[in-house]
Amino acid sequence: MEMMISTFLLIIAAVVSIFIAQIVPKISVNYISMIAGVVLVLIPVIDNHVSQFNSEIFIGLIVAPLLFFEGQETPLNSVSKELKHIIQTTVILVVVCLILSGFGVWAIAGVSLPLAFIMAAVSTPTDATAMSSVTNGLKVPQSEGTFLKMESLFNDATGIILLNMAILWYVNGYINYSETLIDFLRSAVGGVVFGFAVAWILVIFRQVLMRTSFNSLNAQSFLYILTPFLLYYCSELIHVSGIIAVVCAGLVHNAEAQRSRLLNARQVHLSFDLVSMITELFNSIVFVVLGYMFVKIVVSEDFEKLTFKWLWIGITIYLIGIFTRYIYARMRLSMNNCSGWIFSL
Repeated sequence: MEMMISTFLLIIAAVVSIFIAQIVPKISVNYISMIAGVVLVLIPVIDNHVSQFNSEIFIGLIVAPLLFFEGQETPLNSVSKELKHIIQTTVILVVVCLILSGFGVWAIAGVSLPLAFIMAAVSTPTDATAMSSVTNGLKVPQSEGTFLKMESLFNDATGIILLNMAILWYVNGYINYSETLIDFLRSAVGGVVFGFAVAWILVIFRQVLMRTSFNSLNAQSFLYILTPFLLYYCSELIHVSGIIAVVCAGLVHNAEAQRSRLLNARQVHLSFDLVSMITELFNSIVFVVLGYMFVKIVVSEDFEKLTFKWLWIGITIYLIGIFTRYIYARMRLSMNNCSGWIFSL
């Protein structure tokens, strides 16, 4: 019951934010949603009914479908064309940022090297939801936008594996390179294979059903909406990357949508409307939660000298990340000065 009330409050806050954004269009809905999250904390009667944050539920129920829909907006053939750049930015760039940020924090802040690498691993991968949110309403150049979108869709597996490596290093006192490499291959490649395989099975099933007298528009739409949830949790159950699996499934569904426009235009139109509604709502919920958690953390924090040390570490990681991405964009991606700064920032 508590979870149900908490979910209801977050949805109401997100919906109110969307309404307010229509009244003041010059202010991004993301900032309004963050303010709504702050308001939830400041009203004790409401705050008492908001459940404690659970990262697994948040990723599975909010982030996974958002990434699925982000993947569906990306044509499958464009991924094959950018495969070289995807590998460069999702693996090589993440590793380079991790190494430079880790050693930079270790040298500047004086924390242990494994702990420095843990914090660097958390910060290195870009996020598709955040990327699409901060560029909302802005005109991003096509080439830079393509690089950023492809990177943000596929780099989570690298970040998670590197984070696990750093944690094991912190606990055990050494790095197991072979285990880290095997984990990465199992997680990333397994996520790709599982995501594509399950998505193709679902697409074939839906296409066959569409050509029979048993087809139901509502049932088809319901199966489509359930796909990212089921796929994510099934992927995590067999220990492959659920994030990559839902992104790959989204790419497959993009190919299906392109072929189904003339076959069943009504169903495709309904699916697009559902995706638009859910994406807008879930994006708003992400920032409501962000505003809510920010205030909760600040209120519960006992500020002292050590607190500002961690703040300085965060700024250090951010600055190293920006300059690393800028240099990488100029040297490896052949971008000019302006494009390099857009890519890095």
